Amino acid sequence: MIPNPDLNIWEHSRKLRSLVRRRGLDLAPEMDCAAQGAELVAPFVTPGRPILLDVGCGGAHFYHSLKRRGLKTDYRGLDSSPSMVKIAKSAFRKLGLDPSKITLGDVRDLKDFRCQIVVMINTLSFNADFRQPLDRLAATGARALIIRDFFASKTIVKYEIDGFLDPGFNHLKGYWNQWSRTEVSKFLSSLGYRSTFVPDTRSKGKIELVVNKPYRWSWLVAEKLP
Repeated sequence: MIPNPDLNIWEHSRKLRSLVRRRGLDLAPEMDCAAQGAELVAPFVTPGRPILLDVGCGGAHFYHSLKRRGLKTDYRGLDSSPSMVKIAKSAFRKLGLDPSKITLGDVRDLKDFRCQIVVMINTLSFNADFRQPLDRLAATGARALIIRDFFASKTIVKYEIDGFLDPGFNHLKGYWNQWSRTEVSKFLSSLGYRSTFVPDTRSKGKIELVVNKPYRWSWLVAEKLP
């Protein structure tokens, strides 16, 4: 189910949409997390343009990080925000790319889709739980799940007001969770994946504030076992 746009915090920030538009057209500096994500993707890019699914793609700026490094994939973007998908499709059209590669949808509803690589940057923590999204992503048959998020010693679920939205929408809430590395690893192991956690080069293990909420970023590289 695609969240009700009226209640979707990603639909109500003009400042964010403006930034996402620039990133989608490659008119803003490359995000450090996108750069590291592309480097982590590189070992899994094999000849034949493997299908790569970018979950929570925003303006599809990650496509540019792949292209900048000569990583040839069949890029697909998925986002549950109608405005983000509109921005990404518009950017792809202006760049002469196929806008049908961008899809509006919720990762929890993903089915009958196959790919070789999944990238999920700064998105998993906005779900109520990590299990359903990861289960759906594993069902794609991907040989690698590359995820940046707040992984820690224990899971903490927080459902709180955003506070940085457009006037009239600051009452809206969202999830701002952190996930237990042990719980995530065990769950992925049950799905046939081996997990490795990688330090985040931008934050270097330090707390960063995201709309005044503390995040300690790191990466998960989950490889499908033979």
